[in-house]
Amino acid sequence: MRITQWNGGRTHETPPCRRQGAGSIIAVLALALLSSTAPVTCRATTIEFRESDLSHAYIMLRDVRKTIEERYFDPSYKGVDLAASAEVAKARISKATSIGETLAAIAQFVLELDDSHTFFVPPWQTATSDYGWNMGMVGDTCYVLGVKLSGDAARQGVARGDIVKAVNGLTPNRDSLWRLEYLFHTLRPQPGLHVELIAPTGAARELDLAADVRQRKKVVALTGEGSGWDIARLIDDQDKQAREQQPAIAEMGKQILLVHLPTFAVEDTVIQRFLERARGHEVLILDLRGNKGGRVTAMQALLGGLSSSDVIIGSSRARDGTTPLVAKGAGKEAFGGRVFVLIDAQSASASELVARTVQLTNRGTVIGDRSAGAVMTSRYYPLTVSHGENVISYGVMVTAADPITSDGERLEKKGVSPDFKILPTAEDLAAGHDPALAQALKFAGQPIDAEAAGALLPKR
Repeated sequence: MRITQWNGGRTHETPPCRRQGAGSIIAVLALALLSSTAPVTCRATTIEFRESDLSHAYIMLRDVRKTIEERYFDPSYKGVDLAASAEVAKARISKATSIGETLAAIAQFVLELDDSHTFFVPPWQTATSDYGWNMGMVGDTCYVLGVKLSGDAARQGVARGDIVKAVNGLTPNRDSLWRLEYLFHTLRPQPGLHVELIAPTGAARELDLAADVRQRKKVVALTGEGSGWDIARLIDDQDKQAREQQPAIAEMGKQILLVHLPTFAVEDTVIQRFLERARGHEVLILDLRGNKGGRVTAMQALLGGLSSSDVIIGSSRARDGTTPLVAKGAGKEAFGGRVFVLIDAQSASASELVARTVQLTNRGTVIGDRSAGAVMTSRYYPLTVSHGENVISYGVMVTAADPITSDGERLEKKGVSPDFKILPTAEDLAAGHDPALAQALKFAGQPIDAEAAGALLPKR
C-alpha cells in the first residue's frame, strides 16, 4: 500500500501568524470552538486545489459521520443533530478554496459533540512542526511547562514558568487548551506561533516563535518496491515513542519507590514489573502528572496490583449497555505498603480513574492539582480514501464508553480533586522545584525540600 500525505493548505510564511481580522482557515475552528472574536490570519502561499480534493473531502465527511453514528457510545449523540451538522460541513466544504479548509470543516463537524475523546484525525501531513516548547494548566493558569534548548523559543528567552496569556490571539484555559493543542498540533500545524507571555518577574512580552518545520515524503510506501525505507522509518518512530513511554523510577533506600508513569499506553507487563519492584519497599509514590491515559487493561493491572482482593472501579456505560469496571486483585502478590498518587491538570482518563479509585477505596493519598476531567474511553477507527494508485489515510477517534466511579459520579468535565492541593508557583516551575513531590515524601517519612524533590527524576 502507498499512502499519499496531504499538505493540507499549510502556510510557510515568516514571521508566524498574528492576531488580526476575520477570514482565515483556522478561524473556522477557532470561532466555533474557542468562542474567539479575534481569529488568526496568515499570508499563505498558493497551493493547488483541485476538484478531486473536494471529492475526497466529501467522502471523508461521509465516512467519519457513518463511523460516529455506528460507534459513538451515546446513540442520542448528546442531543447533537448529526445530519444537520453534516449539512453545514458540506456547505463549508463546497465553499472551500484549500485542502485545509475542507479538513477544518470535517474537524468542526466532529467537535460539535464537545467531547475531548472524539475528534477527526486528518491525513498525514507532508511536513511536521516542532514548536520547541509546550504549555499546560497549573490550577486555572496556563504556563510554559517545557522548552527545548535548541529551539527558537529558547533562543528568544521563553522559559518554564512563563504565563501563557494567548497563542495566535486565542486564550488557553482548562476548557479550551485541548482544542488549542488539537488545532496547532494535529489539525493545522503552523510554521510558528505568536504568543503573549508574562515572566515570573511580571514582565509582559509578545513573541513570534518559529517552529522547526521538517518536510516529509509526499508518498509513503508500505508495500512493494521502495517500501523498505518507509517501513523502517515508521518502526524507528514507534520504537522512539515506546522508549519515551517507559516509566522513570527512583529509589530512596528500601523505604520508598518513586515511579513516574507518563502514559497507560503500555503493556500490562510494564505495570507488573514496577509493582514487583515496589514490593520490596514500604511506600510507593506513583507520579501520574502529565499522564493522559491509555489502555484500560493497564489501569486495571495497576489498581489490581495494589490490592489482594478485586477492586470495584465503577461501571462503563457504552452503546450496548452498562458493564462493571473491575480490577482483579493480585492476592498475596499485591503491594501492601502505603500509596501516594500525584496528579496535575494534565492527568486525564485512566489516570483520573486510578486517583479517584485510590481515594474511594481508602488505598492511598492523592496530592497535586485537580485533574483534567477528560475521562471517557475511546477507540481509533482508521479510514482511507482512494487517491489514484495510492490511498489517503485518515481516521476518527470515537468515544466508546463513559466511566462512572463506584460512588455513582461522573468525572467528565469535573476531574478529581486531590486530598492535598499543592501547586507549583511560577518560580517553582522556572527553577524545576517540585513542592507536590516534596509533600508526598514528607508524608512518607523522608522530608526533603522542593528543590531536592525536583532533582529526583529526569525531566522529559
